[in-house]
Amino acid sequence: MQDSERRARIMAAVTERGAAASIAELMRGLCRFAVEEMALSGCALVLMSSREGGRVLADAGPSARTITTLQAELGEGPCLQAYTSGVPVLLPDLSAAEANRWPTFAAAALAAGLHSEFSLPLGTVRNGIGTLDLCRDRPGILSDDQLSDALAAAGIAHDAVLSGRYAPGGLEDLLAAAGIDRLVVH
Repeated sequence: MQDSERRARIMAAVTERGAAASIAELMRGLCRFAVEEMALSGCALVLMSSREGGRVLADAGPSARTITTLQAELGEGPCLQAYTSGVPVLLPDLSAAEANRWPTFAAAALAAGLHSEFSLPLGTVRNGIGTLDLCRDRPGILSDDQLSDALAAAGIAHDAVLSGRYAPGGLEDLLAAAGIDRLVVH
């Protein structure tokens, strides 16, 4: 399936619950879609203005806020890595050696009952505005279709934020709703 077809399918699934009249509704719909279609414990869309912090724009699932709060409070984790590098960070097992890059985060996530984390940047290093964070309460990699859907959802979120199409008050209102006073876009 081509990316444009995948995006169209996701948008149809997200808006069939009622047309997304605002960016907040669209973002919540994307998060719900991810949780339901990818068998996740949580999904959060995080807008970031710097490596030091970000705000959850939307989330779904019982573990979404847990995973983002841990990373923000601890100052380490896949979300921050994906944002600063512009490259997806996929951790199918937080108890595996590859999660040792973030020892405090991995231990805290495991203690909270989370066993896998997938963080996808919203944009690239040059135009990154945040991340799409996915987590599960069990270890395991996303299937190829799930990863493709997640990447498409991240692309939809990125484009919607930057286009202002769903934010009648523009980017300033969106950032205010997320509790961010500015967003650096290169």
